[in-house]
Amino acid sequence: MSQTLVFGGSWQGSFADLANIVQYIRGIRAFGRLSLRNLEHINVVHFYFRAGKLVHIVGYRSDARAILANIRGWRSATLRFDPAVAVAEATLNDEYEQILSEVLGYLHYRGIVRAPQIPSLPRIVESKIMKSSEARQVIAPSEWELLIEGIRRISLAVAHLVGPQEALQVLQDILDDCASSFPAFASLKIAPSGYLQVTDRSDMDQMARDSILEGFAALIAICEHFCTPIIGQGEAHQLMLQALRELGPPLANLGVLQG
Repeated sequence: MSQTLVFGGSWQGSFADLANIVQYIRGIRAFGRLSLRNLEHINVVHFYFRAGKLVHIVGYRSDARAILANIRGWRSATLRFDPAVAVAEATLNDEYEQILSEVLGYLHYRGIVRAPQIPSLPRIVESKIMKSSEARQVIAPSEWELLIEGIRRISLAVAHLVGPQEALQVLQDILDDCASSFPAFASLKIAPSGYLQVTDRSDMDQMARDSILEGFAALIAICEHFCTPIIGQGEAHQLMLQALRELGPPLANLGVLQG
């Protein structure tokens, strides 16, 4: 499967990769939008996933069943998965997951779509993938990317208020404070670019998904609290939302952002 795995980019491939991409999204419980563009007809369909579940479909037909039925007849398309694009509403249930699986099976039977094969992904230290061999649930790659980019944007908002150098120091102090409650956060440092860097991956690899999400929720809340005496409580919260822009809804879905 042809794909890029850098934040701000997307997973891309051909129609033959559809089963691979869908299984990958399900496997890592990803949030985002998978777009299918038919190369034979002017037809674009968007699948929206939340924690790996298909929750909404948008296409030229209004009915999700009709859209999925139509895709059974496709022969050629391009695919693009954007992990930072979310949808506010969830209109589909598990029944549509089964329908999608049946469509993929039918396309494979026709020889249009390849059988899914999930490649192993490398460990990357800075703002990349966290994984573990343990059986418990760990942070998904797309979730980690989302959290890292969210903190970078918030760091830029804080820098706009107090200046770049002071913002870096403030954010590092906040990280140090969070480390008292979340020891693994001691391995996180703020890079000059505003991104988080993992200096000791062993602690982060052992940290469960829920603990990481709880820690990032505390991190964002403290950043907002820092800005409150400068511009006011309501304005500080609005600053966080404006800084995050389209990342706000998926971060709220993860439970790390209020409002």
